[in-house]
Amino acid sequence: MTFSPPAPPAFADCTPRQKAARVVSDGLAPANMVVALLRFLGAPGEVFALVVAMLVGLVSSLLVTIGWQMSIHMSVAGGAAMILLLVFGPRVLPAALIAAAVAWSRLVLRAHTPAQLLAATALGGASALTFLLLS
Repeated sequence: MTFSPPAPPAFADCTPRQKAARVVSDGLAPANMVVALLRFLGAPGEVFALVVAMLVGLVSSLLVTIGWQMSIHMSVAGGAAMILLLVFGPRVLPAALIAAAVAWSRLVLRAHTPAQLLAATALGGASALTFLLLS
């Protein structure tokens, strides 16, 4: 049994795929404005790169979720662990244990399959490479 919070009225008649598609489409305009505002205000390069990497991870995860339910929790945990590793090096490798705990919880709750968790972790880690490319 999985727990699902009640959907807002705007999503009451949507399938999970329709919800993800709507979130992507409704979220892209404000996200682009945030990126433009960061650039316009002269945000430090690392902050700009981090925000863009987070947005790449979120949008790509939601796009995959339209066709196949993937763990966005695990995508975020994998991406965060990868960015920490890229910034601070091997001394933050224990952050991977937090990502493993997230994966374990999603399995125990039967919210996702191992394949969905591995795919999400890989996507989150790959999205973190955006940070490396931009910083």
